[in-house]
Amino acid sequence: MKTYLVFFFSIFGVVFSFGQGGSARVAYIDMEYILSQTPEYLDATGQLDERANTWKGDVDKKKAEIKKLKDNLAAERILLTRELIDEKEEEITILEDELFQYQQKRFGTSGDLITQKIMLAKPIQDQVFAVVEDIAEARKFDYVLDKNTESTMVIATKKHDISDLVLRRLATARRKQGMTKSEARAVEEEEEKEDAMSLRQMRREEQQRRKEEAEKQMRIEEKKRQEELANDVNYQKKLELERQKEDMLKAEKERAERLQRERQEKIDARNELIRQRKEEAESKRLQNQSDTKANDKVEAQKELVKQREFEAEEKRKQNQERKDQIVKDRIQQMETQKAESDRIKAERERLLKEDRERKKQQALDQQSKKTTIDVEKLLEERRLAQEKRDAEQQRKKEEALKRRQELIEESLRKEEERRQRIQKEQEDKRQLILQKQEEAKRQAEKAKKQ
Repeated sequence: MKTYLVFFFSIFGVVFSFGQGGSARVAYIDMEYILSQTPEYLDATGQLDERANTWKGDVDKKKAEIKKLKDNLAAERILLTRELIDEKEEEITILEDELFQYQQKRFGTSGDLITQKIMLAKPIQDQVFAVVEDIAEARKFDYVLDKNTESTMVIATKKHDISDLVLRRLATARRKQGMTKSEARAVEEEEEKEDAMSLRQMRREEQQRRKEEAEKQMRIEEKKRQEELANDVNYQKKLELERQKEDMLKAEKERAERLQRERQEKIDARNELIRQRKEEAESKRLQNQSDTKANDKVEAQKELVKQREFEAEEKRKQNQERKDQIVKDRIQQMETQKAESDRIKAERERLLKEDRERKKQQALDQQSKKTTIDVEKLLEERRLAQEKRDAEQQRKKEEALKRRQELIEESLRKEEERRQRIQKEQEDKRQLILQKQEEAKRQAEKAKKQ
């Protein structure tokens, strides 16, 4: 009865502590497993099994004797008188009663087998309980249950099983009997270090569990807040305004892209016109080439040079206009993005501030119930993390703007170098053409003199 009361109150204490949101530390042992790994118990159990086999042999002999008497009575029943039959049946009944009493004495619930098994296990169980008590004190366990006796243990996680640890400590205790004091002290220090490491690990796991519970609570509150905001008319209006602004920005971007396409189409049309003029000039030059003289040829070449200079100048103007427009569009886009980012950041800070104030008030209202979760600290950590993320995003945006500006300047510099290189090539070609014209003119004058 006392054992059941202890069991009941221990289970009640565990359930009560978890129900109150406490942090009770629980472990369990498998006594049968520990006993099956203990050499002394195995030796004693082997001897007890031999004794039990002897008792079982006696039972089998008695059963065989009773069976033989029953068979003989059955075979001789028709030859015996009523008195002899009753006498033999009474003898068989007495033997069966003796057999039953013998079985109860040896194998019953209070028989020799159970009693001696308990007597064999008790010294080892006492050692186990002593070791378990030391482990519980060192590792701050509130409860240590036995897997084989606690009927309420539906699930037993392996990480809470300290049976192997108990076996190691029992083996160490046996070895200490042959050790010196210094060796025993060294072993005890090693065990203390192991217990301290395990205690730190369990505390870290407990902190992680509390953190996960807090994050889960925060997610629940965030989901509840989102549901409240979904039902908030003002918030929905604000979201609608933000969507309208995004649509306006998208429309503005599409308009800028459309204007860019129109400018490109105009540039392509102008280039096509220049190409046609060039083809007409080239065809005209080829048509008149057969009947023109050296002077006409020189004039055509001059016209071609002027045409090429005109084309180069037009192309340079087009490129310059395109670059100026691109720079202007990019600067406008960056200014728009920066203004929108500042607005979103200010709105986010305002919402976070309101959320912090609301959650801070809720935390103050529920402080008497939630002793294990510091809501204000979590909110502060979340705010700091959000500010850190905002600062990181702002830094990345500034770096992106800086890189974009550097790319624009690099593109302009390369375009200017290319333009100067083209101008130099055109100047060289013009000089070469002038030289050829002079040479042709001299040859024409020389031919006239001849």
